Amino acid sequence: MLYRAEPHSDKRPAYSVGFGAPQAAELRNFIPVKTGLETLILPAGDAAARAAARTLAAGGLVAFPTETVYGLGADAANATAIAHLYAAKGRPAFNPLIAHVADITAAQAIGRFDARALKLAEAFWPGPLTLVVPKTDGCPVADLATAGLDTVAIRIPAHPVAQAILRAFGGAVVAPSANISGHVSPTLAAHVESDLSGRIDLIVDGGPVAVGVESTIVGCLNAPMLLRPGGLSRERIEAVLGAALARPPAEAGSDDSQPLAPGMLASHYAPRANVRLNAREVAPGEALLAFGPSRLPGLDAAAAVMNLSPTADLDEAAANLFGYLRALDAKGPRAIAVMTIPEDDLGEAINDRLRRAAVAR
Repeated sequence: MLYRAEPHSDKRPAYSVGFGAPQAAELRNFIPVKTGLETLILPAGDAAARAAARTLAAGGLVAFPTETVYGLGADAANATAIAHLYAAKGRPAFNPLIAHVADITAAQAIGRFDARALKLAEAFWPGPLTLVVPKTDGCPVADLATAGLDTVAIRIPAHPVAQAILRAFGGAVVAPSANISGHVSPTLAAHVESDLSGRIDLIVDGGPVAVGVESTIVGCLNAPMLLRPGGLSRERIEAVLGAALARPPAEAGSDDSQPLAPGMLASHYAPRANVRLNAREVAPGEALLAFGPSRLPGLDAAAAVMNLSPTADLDEAAANLFGYLRALDAKGPRAIAVMTIPEDDLGEAINDRLRRAAVAR
């Protein structure tokens, strides 16, 4: 059954975006966000993949599931479409995007892979890994998508819906998370609808995603560098490389510096409520995001409680993280208290998202 999302009538700002990238110069200084669009929602399938490909080819915006989170796609070669994507999300134009492609041949058409990058691609693609590599000569990805950098972030997603759309479209698709910039990432089509209905053309509903946090990003320019922890653990990557991943410079995580890759801004992934980390008790009026079997003092007075994984399984916790943050936030608590979560394996990505969500804003 096909159904349509009603355009939102709330008071979210009509964000606009400015440009510095050469390919966007003809777009003048600003492109306002499109509002009042009739956002079509289609269940995943062959018809939806064809509709998505047509929409992308026409310069439209399509939200679709990947194994990590739902992405908001635009034709990677179309600077005008990318400008509308930035505007729809309210995303700063200095924050680069990830180009999603169907296979390694398509990846090598836009980026140059050294031996270590190829080793990681062969080990983990398709999957939740993004590689930042130098652009090829004549790279078709618009400069606006790469924020004017001479590098490009590339991923081959494993999700069958994403793959079907990429193959039907036949080109690279830039696709940041399908939400208002800085807000909690979407793991359901309903999350996308809540944030972006009336601002984008199409949502392909493929059900809940499996991984639940964004892809891991590794820079492959000199020594491989972990730019963003994500759905593929540091330990697995280092096992393939046979060496430790380098860490980015301290200033790379500052909102005052141009990020080398998506997801590096200090404040990100944030619910409306303040987030309090490493909670050992629950204050009255707070919601609790729990982890593991332990009970905290004050639990009975909590505004709401959700447990990422009662058995302390980090894969389960990652899959539940964003959905539970959204659900608790919807209760209107004075804050969301979060229990301590281990830093190993996917815990590194979970804690990265929570620390950024907790930054004062």
